[in-house]
Amino acid sequence: MNEVILYGNSTLSQMVFYDACGSSFKIAGFAVDSAYLDAPTCCGLPQVDFTEVEAIFPPSRYDMLAVLGGYSDMRARDSHYRRARDKGYQLRNYISERADITNTVVFGDNNIILGSSHIGINGSMGKNNIIRQNVYLGHDFRIGDNCYIGPGCNIAGNCNIADTSYIGIGATIINNTIIAKESLIGAGSVVIRDTEAYSKNVGNPARIIGYHREEGIRMRVDNG
Repeated sequence: MNEVILYGNSTLSQMVFYDACGSSFKIAGFAVDSAYLDAPTCCGLPQVDFTEVEAIFPPSRYDMLAVLGGYSDMRARDSHYRRARDKGYQLRNYISERADITNTVVFGDNNIILGSSHIGINGSMGKNNIIRQNVYLGHDFRIGDNCYIGPGCNIAGNCNIADTSYIGIGATIINNTIIAKESLIGAGSVVIRDTEAYSKNVGNPARIIGYHREEGIRMRVDNG
């Protein structure tokens, strides 16, 4: 199996690198947009300009994993994924060897599941999703594309999470709940009813405090 180039050098990219150390998922280097090319190496591996990556790490010999948290602009996650795909690389899933998962789960590509997460049976996941550490994701789940689920979330069975939704650290979602397109679930919130598309939901129980239909989900962060 080909070695992998990580597209991005954020803290999240480095988490993937260290989670994968010693596993069968071999990372050969990093590719970054020119504005973030601040050193020739990252985590001890070569770091190259994304515009030149295919000349240095050709798609015939290397695969790619696009890593972008997207907290400051969740809609950018899809364009980041498409730039990597359009280079001609096979986009890989990264599933930590420390995650609890069965072969009954169906995946698209470019998904990231970090360590100590439980991924329930008979679920399906589209493309370009991130599941952080210590997530409990119940049985028969459905996740669309470009979603982010933060560390320590508890999501009960038969939940449906639509495209480009963000679920903050430590949130809880009860069973049979629909998280509508581009929903934001605030950290620690408890969701007991379906959400509305483009809504911001916080609290216990979660309530709508606003909408972001025009601008999408945006949060102020230092790195990601």
